[in-house]
Amino acid sequence: MQYLDLSENSNFHILKGVFKNTSKIKINEIIQKSVVRKYQKNDLILNKDNQNKSLFILLDGIIQIGYLSPSGRFHAFNYFSEKHVINLVSCFNASAIDYDYYAFNQVKILQIPHHLFIQEIKENIDLNQDCLSILSQRMQRLTQQVKFLQVANLAQKIAKILLDLSRQYGVRHPSGIEIQLKISQQDLADLISVSRQTINKEIKKLMQLEILDWQYESILIKKIEYFENEIHCI
Repeated sequence: MQYLDLSENSNFHILKGVFKNTSKIKINEIIQKSVVRKYQKNDLILNKDNQNKSLFILLDGIIQIGYLSPSGRFHAFNYFSEKHVINLVSCFNASAIDYDYYAFNQVKILQIPHHLFIQEIKENIDLNQDCLSILSQRMQRLTQQVKFLQVANLAQKIAKILLDLSRQYGVRHPSGIEIQLKISQQDLADLISVSRQTINKEIKKLMQLEILDWQYESILIKKIEYFENEIHCI
């Protein structure tokens, strides 16, 4: 294959940010052998049927991760917008995932063919080290999350989620920080695995204290320090 220098390409910079130790030449080769696919809002991106056909790297947009209930409603338990690899574990592990990835808005994915990725892992020590580093960091974050869920009360869990959302999707507003990820109280209930009625009671308390304003899917945090203090109590 003829060598092309893609170092000025935005996809190159994203891939280089994921695989930090992998050489410029190898990153170029991987991009040339990969494809970019676009998904529209609510499109299915990844499930058990295609989990290990390609390595998926998010280039743009927001992904919601969850499952369909018997009634057909999608329950999201996470939102992912980091420009990073999505399905690294399932590319290594043949076990089927039991959740689905859907596009929350317009999403762009770089798909690296599975056979190419596995071949590179076997031959490229730097790429191997990069993948090990990614898995280690994610395991550490997962352990911290499990610990938090074990000790946090409902108010602290709500504070943690809203604080995380404000850091990822918040923009400055004259009255505080507006979260631009448009989710409902039912969506928040799904994230914490409680009923919408329970969440509604807690949100009403926060609104009465003028800590939060939540109208339909529009969330405005007026006192971000309140949520920060809630988390520091753990």
